Amino acid sequence: MLNRRSVLKGALVAPAVLLASQLNSARASEPGNLGVASGEPRPNSVVIWTRVPESYQSSSVSVTYQLSTDESFTTIVTTGQFITDASLDFTVKVTVNALSPFTRYYYRFSTTTGYQSVIGRTLTAPAANSTPRQLTFAYVSCQDYTQGFYTTYAALAQDDIDYCVMLGDNMYETGAANFQNGQVRLDPIANATTLDEYRSKYKLYMSDLNYQEVRRLFPWVYIWDDHEVFNNYAGAELSASERERQANGYTAFLEFMPVTPVTPLTTVDGVSSVELYRKISFGTLIDLFVLDERQYRDGVVCSRDFAVTACEELFDPTRTMLGSDQKDWIKSQLGTSTARWKVLLNEVMMMRFEAINLDPAARAKKLPPKNFSNSALTDQGLYINLDAWDGYPSERSDLLAYIGDNQIKNVVVWTGDIHNCYAGGLRPDFSDVSSPAVAVEVVGGSVSSAGLYELLGNVDVTRLGTRVLQKANPHIEYVELRYHVYTKAVVTPRGMFLSYEAVDTIVAETSTNFTLARFVIPNDQAKLVQL
Repeated sequence: MLNRRSVLKGALVAPAVLLASQLNSARASEPGNLGVASGEPRPNSVVIWTRVPESYQSSSVSVTYQLSTDESFTTIVTTGQFITDASLDFTVKVTVNALSPFTRYYYRFSTTTGYQSVIGRTLTAPAANSTPRQLTFAYVSCQDYTQGFYTTYAALAQDDIDYCVMLGDNMYETGAANFQNGQVRLDPIANATTLDEYRSKYKLYMSDLNYQEVRRLFPWVYIWDDHEVFNNYAGAELSASERERQANGYTAFLEFMPVTPVTPLTTVDGVSSVELYRKISFGTLIDLFVLDERQYRDGVVCSRDFAVTACEELFDPTRTMLGSDQKDWIKSQLGTSTARWKVLLNEVMMMRFEAINLDPAARAKKLPPKNFSNSALTDQGLYINLDAWDGYPSERSDLLAYIGDNQIKNVVVWTGDIHNCYAGGLRPDFSDVSSPAVAVEVVGGSVSSAGLYELLGNVDVTRLGTRVLQKANPHIEYVELRYHVYTKAVVTPRGMFLSYEAVDTIVAETSTNFTLARFVIPNDQAKLVQL
C-alpha cells in the first residue's frame, strides 16, 4: 500500500528500568472490563468515565459514582447516579461539578447488578487566578494496536505526571496487516464503518492493561485525528456514505473518551457535527488550545497528499484546515490570553516538511525552481505529506504571521501524527531562513504506530535522515527516527522543559525506558535549546 510513510521510507532509504504495571489480576481476567478514565480537568469540574461490562448489563443499568479526597473513601465529597443502556453501549460519562481547584480526587463506580470498578485518580486544574510554580504534562499520539505492545504506556504509568494529552489516532479504523508494516498483535475487527464496529475498536484497544492504567492514573485531554473515522479524511468534502461513517466514528469517540461535550452529535440537514475545539486553562501558567483539524478541512489538491510537488491550487488563500469559525476563534484566544504559555494541541505537523528540495540554487536566490514557471511556486520541493499543514500553506502563514505581528510570546505547538520525533522553529515564511521564529513546535513520536525504523525493517537511519531532512528543512532542529516515546513537558514560569521519554521496544510485552533527548524553551523566546 503506497502512502506517505512508505514514501518517506523511500526518500530517506535514566537508567534502564524494567516496565511492568502493577495491575489487578482479577480485573485483568474479567472479560469486557475496560477500567475507568477521567478528563477535561477544570478548576471546579472533571469528566469521569467507565463502561459496565457485559456480565453486569441489563436493559438499563443504574450506575452510582463517588468522588473522595482519599483513596479509602472515608470522605466522600460527591455521589450521584447515571443511567446507561445499549444506546450508549453501556458507557458512563459524567461531568462532576462543584469541586475544588488543583485537588487530587479518587473516584469509583458501582451498579446494583454487581459491577465494582477499580478506583481512579484525577486532578482538577488550578484556580483561574493562581500561578503554579510547576505543572508536568505528557502528550502522546498514534497507538495502532496491531503494531506493538503499549510499553510506552507502561513507562508513562511510572512517571510523575499531573495531566496527559492525546493528540489523535486513539484507534485505527483499519485492521489490515499491510496498512503500516505488519502486525505484532491481531485486530479481529473488520475495517470499521458501522457504529458497532467503531465501538468494538475502542473496546479492543481499551482491553490493553497498560492503556487502562494510564487512563486510570491521570486526567486526560483528548482530540481526534483521522483514524477515528478513516485515513486522511477531510470533513468539508465527504459523500453521504462517508458522512454516515463520520457520524459513527464521532459517536463512538464521544462515548468512549472522557471529553466535553458529553452529549451526542448535533445533526442539521443530514450533517452531524460536534464543536470539539476548546480552551483548557491551568491558572495563569498555561492555556491549552485544543484544535480540531479534521472536521472543517478542505480536501486534497495536487493529485494526492503525499510525495508531490506543489500545484497552484495549494496556495489558494481561501483553502482551510481549521474552518473560518475555528480560525477566528484561535486568533482571538491567542490575542487575549494572559497565560504565560500558550500551547496549541495540534494534530498534524505544522513545520514545512520536504523530502528534498528540487532546486537549491533557485531556493537560495528566491527564484522559482526551473521545473515551474509560476512565481507562486517559488521555493518548492517534494512534499512528504500534504495531509499536514503543508497542504494549507496560506492559512499556516496567516496564523503564524498573526502571532508574530501581535508579538504574542511563548506560543508552543505540541504535535503528533507522523510517528517520529521532530522539533524546530515556526516562521510565517519558511523560505526566509534568516527570519525569526514566532513559535516552537515539538512533534512527539508514536506510542506504537510504525515509524521509519519499522518501515525500513528495523534499520535506524536517524543520522542519515537528519542530514537529508535538515538540508531541505533548515528550520527542523531535531530529528529522531527510531524510538517510540511519550513527550514530557515540565512547565514553569521561566521555561518549558521538554523531553522525549523512549522505550527500547514495542514488540515485547515489557521494555526498558530512557530519556532520549531534553530541551528547554526559555520564557519569552521562540527558541529551542537542546540540553
